Amino acid sequence: MLDLVIRGGTVVDGTGGAPRTADVGVQDGKIVEIGRITAPARETIEADGALVTPGFIDVHTHYDGQFLWDDAIDPSFSHGVTMAIAGNCGVGFAPLRQEYRRELVELMEGVEDIPGIVIEDGLDWNWRSFADYLDRIAERRYSMDVAAKLPHAPLRVAVMGERALRHEQATAEDLEAMTREVRAAMAAGAIGFSGGRIEEHLSSKGEFVPGTFAADDELLALARAMGESGHGTFQMVPRGAIGGIVRDGIGRDLRREEHDRMARIASAAGRPLTYLVLQMPADPEDWLMMVSESERQRAQGVRLHPQIASRPGGLMFMLDGNQPFRFKPSYAETAHLPLPQRAAALRDPVRRAAVLSEADSPALLDRARRQERRVGEMIQRRLSDMFAMTLPIDFEPTAESRIGALAAKAGVSPETYAYDFLTADDGGNVITDLQLNYVLGNLDAMHDLLQHPQTISGLGDGGAHLSVICDASMTTSQLMFWARDRKRGPRLPLEAMVAKMTKHNADLYGLTDRGVLAEGMRADLNVIDFDRLALQLPGVAYDLPAGGPRLLQSSSGYLATAVNGVVTRRNDTDTGARPGRLVRAGR
Repeated sequence: MLDLVIRGGTVVDGTGGAPRTADVGVQDGKIVEIGRITAPARETIEADGALVTPGFIDVHTHYDGQFLWDDAIDPSFSHGVTMAIAGNCGVGFAPLRQEYRRELVELMEGVEDIPGIVIEDGLDWNWRSFADYLDRIAERRYSMDVAAKLPHAPLRVAVMGERALRHEQATAEDLEAMTREVRAAMAAGAIGFSGGRIEEHLSSKGEFVPGTFAADDELLALARAMGESGHGTFQMVPRGAIGGIVRDGIGRDLRREEHDRMARIASAAGRPLTYLVLQMPADPEDWLMMVSESERQRAQGVRLHPQIASRPGGLMFMLDGNQPFRFKPSYAETAHLPLPQRAAALRDPVRRAAVLSEADSPALLDRARRQERRVGEMIQRRLSDMFAMTLPIDFEPTAESRIGALAAKAGVSPETYAYDFLTADDGGNVITDLQLNYVLGNLDAMHDLLQHPQTISGLGDGGAHLSVICDASMTTSQLMFWARDRKRGPRLPLEAMVAKMTKHNADLYGLTDRGVLAEGMRADLNVIDFDRLALQLPGVAYDLPAGGPRLLQSSSGYLATAVNGVVTRRNDTDTGARPGRLVRAGR
């Protein structure tokens, strides 16, 4: 008797091969048969008309803290993910020198928008080395498998202390200590190493991230130490990734230099390197140059993989979160009310007129976090260019959906239109600012990037930017938009979109036991009602440590998700099963 049989599904196996109708049999956490199965099973899932895919591998998350206070690992859990990799962008919480833990909190608060009180309340800081940190994760059980990279910033601070925070260059003794820690982390099962050189990444105090200005000899020494293990992937946020040094093409030479630096890192490690590539307003064709450079290096045997998002990169604003009116005195008087009552109170004509006529309160601004003030300024500056998000969600909206255009059609100011839109009904409407990957008002560049054999589908950022994005739902949107819903350009094959989130990501990280539905592979899989697959509007949940808020975006259409052969979600609902474990790379 088998443990599980999925009967009659359309198997999209992750290889990019054509879908086929077959049963899938599971025993002891592994796929033991694909075809016509007559053997009985303890559990059967009828999948006639549904897709059966490998579980999705989320390669870019910031669950470094969440791994230690949560076992569900949402929002990734709600979107078909069966493995999540943390420790990205060079920031994290291990290794740790206790006297600098506040600085690590400030880094994650500023760079990844995780409130400091959430981190302090959620962590006990009972580790020192990265191996200790992995041991803590290994004690826990999850809805999915998890893994972590060693991040550069905490490593540098642990070794160099104040000198790391002052961005001094590493001495020979520093390099020896850092490379020793890298070797120990890789031996303990770190899945790679991450660094960041992007100058827009700042702590909550406005300080640059340690490692931003590290010399090449430091980066190359760390890469060699990682590569000595025979496993691991180097992840990098390069300088200029979201603009910065690039203005109307004036920083192309610097971007080429940055690409050459990454090629030297990958070559020194003898391992793959993945780096962030986004279409940015400062230079809409920068991505073409970077991908072309990676192709050139690949021809020389250097494995560089541009990591891309499969939808526009933007922030989301709603009444129960960041929005243009949160620092107005008359709005603040309603902030304590439950959302439906608050929306009703704000529709009162007297209060509406007051909020729309008021300036931001200096006292409210003083109490806000630096990140919240920056977001508030950006909203006011760009409001006319933002989009009204409605159901079904359109990830390629036209200019007619911009707030400025809708306001002009209604004969009101953009501020007034946004106010009425956000306060309508129960206050659940959403406004989004699509800047990155949407420079020309379409997704043609993303279409080309998704087809490129070297690109990696990632940038979900699960566990980060909690108040303004929920891109961990990108796995769901990648399937439904590119393989089913796109109207303003060509779609992409379903099997290619599945492979991009399964086998391709598994191959990048050397995960030879998953990413494909085949006999002998792990039974990490999804059963999906593709016709019904959909995303809901995001909303705010106050379920973090210390009652902290975060955006969550639910989906519908996942009939089942299984990890190691155990069903963790059924009909879009958590079953409570926690078969997930820490994956120690190289073991």
